This record gives sequence, C-alpha cells and structure tokens, in this order.
Amino acid sequence: MIKKQALAAGRQFGKTDLATSVADLWWDDDITPRLDTGYAENQPSHPHWVKPHNYSAEEWLNMTDWMVETFGESDWAKTSHCVAGNRKFWFRDEADRMLFLLRWS
Repeated sequence: MIKKQALAAGRQFGKTDLATSVADLWWDDDITPRLDTGYAENQPSHPHWVKPHNYSAEEWLNMTDWMVETFGESDWAKTSHCVAGNRKFWFRDEADRMLFLLRWS
C-alpha cells in the first residue's frame, strides 16, 4: 500500500513539473516576436505572405495602419498591393513583402 502511494505521488509530481514548465515556456515575457514568410501557389493574386508571431494586439493594429498608409486600402482584387486575412498579411509582389519585413523585423 505504501509503495502504491509512493508511485502515485511520483507520477503526480512528474506531471505537475511538466505542466508547470510548459506553462512557464508558454507565458514567458521574453519570447521574441518573429515573422514567418511563405509563398502560396493557390493564391494567384497575392501569393507572398507574412505571418507575425508573438506580437501584441496594439502592434498588429500598428502593422495594419502602416499597410493602409503605405499601400492603400486593401481587397482581394488584383489591383490591391496587399490584404490581411487568416492571421497573415498577403502581398501581390515580393518587393512589397520585403518592404513590410524591413519595417517590422
């Protein structure tokens, strides 16, 4: 009986440590923001994309405001330089995406 209690306590202790360490990693304030990039062949009008990670809501709004000021209003029409959707910013031209990366990295 004592052995079973010791084993159960050991298992519970291990789970608690793992959950605590994962939570510490998840909520770490020192996580550096980053910008992932890619190319979507199934998006012929805006194939170049950037996906920001670990940015605050205020920074996202600043990015969106900057894009409207720099590239104008956006829509999925082929004449638009960029659009925002699916937590990504989509660009018609690779040069426009590069400008975004230089500004926000």
